[in-house]
Order: sequence, then C-alpha cells, then structure tokens
Amino acid sequence: MRAGGILTPRRGLQTGWALTTTGRLFVPVALLVLAYQRGGTGALAATSVALAFIGAVVSVVVGRLGDRTHLAHVLMGVVCLAAASLVVSMIAAVLEWPLLVCLAAGTMACGLLATYRPLQASLFPWLVHTPRDLASANVAAIGIESAASLIGPLLAGVALLTTTPDRALGVGAACVLLALLPVAAVRLPESYGHRERDSTQRGSFLAGLFVLFRLARGGAFPALAGVQTFARGALNVLLVLLVLEDLRVSEDTVGWLWAAMGVGGLAGAALGSRILRVARLLRSFAGGVFLWGVGLLVLAAGSSPATAAMGMFVIGVANAIEDPGLFTSVPRLAPKEMAAQALGAVEIVVCVGMALGSAAAPGLAAAIDVRPAIFAIGVGVILVALLYWPSLSRMDRATVVTDASTSLLAEVEVFEPLPLVVVEHLATRLTRNDYAPGEVVVREGDAGDTLHVISAGRAAVSVAGSPRPELGPHDVFGEIALLRDTPRTATVTAADDLTTYTLHRTDFLTAIQGDCAPVETLASARLRRDGVLDP
Repeated sequence: MRAGGILTPRRGLQTGWALTTTGRLFVPVALLVLAYQRGGTGALAATSVALAFIGAVVSVVVGRLGDRTHLAHVLMGVVCLAAASLVVSMIAAVLEWPLLVCLAAGTMACGLLATYRPLQASLFPWLVHTPRDLASANVAAIGIESAASLIGPLLAGVALLTTTPDRALGVGAACVLLALLPVAAVRLPESYGHRERDSTQRGSFLAGLFVLFRLARGGAFPALAGVQTFARGALNVLLVLLVLEDLRVSEDTVGWLWAAMGVGGLAGAALGSRILRVARLLRSFAGGVFLWGVGLLVLAAGSSPATAAMGMFVIGVANAIEDPGLFTSVPRLAPKEMAAQALGAVEIVVCVGMALGSAAAPGLAAAIDVRPAIFAIGVGVILVALLYWPSLSRMDRATVVTDASTSLLAEVEVFEPLPLVVVEHLATRLTRNDYAPGEVVVREGDAGDTLHVISAGRAAVSVAGSPRPELGPHDVFGEIALLRDTPRTATVTAADDLTTYTLHRTDFLTAIQGDCAPVETLASARLRRDGVLDP
C-alpha cells in the first residue's frame, strides 16, 4: 500500500480510469455545444470528425511509445498532457481566443484519454498475482466504464445548466487533474525493468481488415459495425442540432440526453448478462444494431425532450447488447494468430464510420432537416441489420458449445470472475488431451504458453526431482502461462489415465481484454501464486 494505506498501485490505476473516463465522456458534450454556438454547424461537424480521428492517431503513437518506454511513465505523461490540453482549451474558450485553439486542445485531450484503456490493459498483469486477479480487474474496468458513461454526461448536463460551455470545460479538466493523484500511485515491480521486449510483428491492419471481411458472408462484421458507427458519428452532430434548433431547449439538455443513453447502457448490461450466450452472440450483434435503428426512429419521432430521452435510452440498451456480440465474436471466429489484427481492424472501421457520419450529418440536416435526417439514418441501420440477420442466425445455430467443457471451466477458480458468455466462448477454444499412466504432460524448463485443466484422472508433480502434492479433477496447472510465455517450473506426469483440456493464453487474454497484441510484454516471470503450483 501507498500513501498511508490509501492506494495500492492497482486501485490507483482503477481510480485514475474512473476519473479520466468520466472526464473523457464529459468533455465532448461541452465541446460540441461550444463548437456549434461559436462556429455553427461546420465547426460542430469538424469537431466530431476530429474526436474520431485524433483518438486513433494518438493511440498508435502512444502504443508504439509504450513498447519502448516504462508504461507507468507513459500513462502519467498521457494524463498530464490531457489535463494540460483541457486547461488550455478552457482558457482559450473563456478568453475567446481563436475557436480552433480551443477545439484542437479539447479534441487532443480526448484522444489522449482514449489511450488509457490499452495502457491499463498492459499494466494490469504487472499489478496482479494470478490470472483470476487479472480477470477480476478487467471485469471491474468494464463496470467503471459503464458507470462513467452515465456520470460523465450527467455532470455535463448539470454544468451546462449552471454555467456556460466554456466554463463547463473546467469540470472536465478538474476530473483529469484529480486523476493525477491516483495515477501517481502506480508503481511497477522491479522485475518490470528486466522484461523482454516484444520483437514479434504486429501484423498489418490491412491483413486484419481482410480477415474481418471474411468472418461472415457479405462482410457482415464491417458492414454492421460501419453502419452503426456512422449513425453514432452523425448522432454527435444531429443531437446538438435537435436540441438547439428543433426542440429549442437549453444546451444542458444535450448532457441529459447522453446521460439517458448511459442509463440505457447500464440496463442493457444487466439484460445482456442474462441473455448473452455464445450460441446467440451474432444475433446479439445484429439485434443490437437493429435496436440502434429503433432508437433513432424514436428519437426522430418525438417532439419533446422526454421522447428524445426514451430514444437515447433505447440506443444505450442497443450499445450494451451489440458490443459484447461484436468484440467476443471477432476473436472467436478469427484465426488465432490474426485475432489481434482483426480487432484492430474493428477500431479502424469504428473511427472511419464515426468520421463519415459526422461529416455527412450537416449536409443531411440541411437537405431534409434534422429529424428526417435522424429518421433516414435509423431506417438505413434497420435495413442493414435485417439484411444480415438470416446469415448470422445460421452461423449462431451452427455454433457448438460443449456443456461439459463449460461446466468444467465454470468450476475452476481462475474463471470465476468471468461472465458465462465468456466462459462459454473459452470452452469452444479448449483442446482435449489424453495421457497414459506415466506419460509426461509438461516438463520442467520447457517453454509454456498453455493452461491445463484436469477433467479426469490424477497427475503427479515434481520440482527439481522433489515430489509435490498430486493434482486431480478441476485442478489447473500452467496458469501463469496465461499471462506470459515462461518456462515450466515443474514436471507433471500422468499418475493414471489422465484427461486435460488446454487453453492457449492468447485465447484467454483476448476474451477478457479484447486485444492480445501487447501480451508478450505484460507479465513478469516472477509472478507467483502463494502456495499454488505454477509449472
């Protein structure tokens, strides 16, 4: 513990995530309203486009920097620069400097804050002692983000109600400045300095796009993700126009409506935890996109803020159902060695879709008015979702989930923190292995990148020739291999007829983090579970 026992490095990282995510979701609301008030529809659209593209560019730069530099220092630098950028943005707005200065600094801050998620994912394995801790940390991170998706816009609504958009930017800056305190508590173990740098090729984004297009008939994944993010980018612009030009209510309503989407996201997450299964993932993906269209139709049909809030609530539910379907299905269906590249391609589609939607929105609004533009986009989203529904449904029904494998993993402590849908996904990636009595399963000193779960039989264990307690059904060995390729620290031999199921570490980390690309540099060879064997 640090600071008198107040913050551990892990809690510091999570607290920083909560504050920066709240700030990142607060700032665009104030920034978009300010852009419209001072620069009109053109500045509003340009700001929305910049929010999409700058985040992607900064993520690449910070990712490369993280490969070569101390990750904790990179994180602190990112938060410091984001805080400074927000302060500059606020000062530029209050003192009425050129609008470009304010918007450039604000969008740069949002882009920097978007890199906190991958940096956090890279830091967690250095701050935990078991894969179970890692899974718990990632589940907590998702919960924090869901809460911030409500709190950030809610704060924006309050700030815009009580002050002007330029001064409201100070609230976002305060959130990020406060994050510097917990982020300063992030200290990595000494073993981090002796880590091996990743020398493997990351693979091209073009190769990832090619894989993404081939995952389902007709390029269903990029098509559905593209149309949904096009709608999201357009909504950034059209929602401001709807509030200020059509409904003619105060600008704080923009914050309340985004907060309604956050409430829908929380409700959708609760619903998703009950209905999501591996055999329903693709239908959840397409169904979530369909609901996006329904939400847009509700938004377009209403003539009051209450109806608009209902539409945003439906969109929030749709988001929470769609995202798990997309980000779990891609690594499940892609070749193992291309899963990270395929997920990277999803991010490209997201950025391009949002940018195109933001750029197209002003023209649509000018041509057919705001509400008809929202309605037209909603109809388009629904039609694309319906187009791909039959083929994705057939793929879902063809998915084979072995109940026995799922039950086996569900009873293993390592996997307890994971949602059932993720456990079911991992069950589809298991490989069965049968060993005769006396056969060596793993040998001390050999390279290891798989976890073994014993399904039946007993296994004898020895370390440097000295016997250790036997392992039996539901016991695991090789768990640190889920965090890092590291030599086996013990020899495991079948004591009788032995059946194990193996899981490759990239499958596990992809399932719980959504991106396994940086995994080789993440975990220390000194990670140990006290009192638990880790061959």
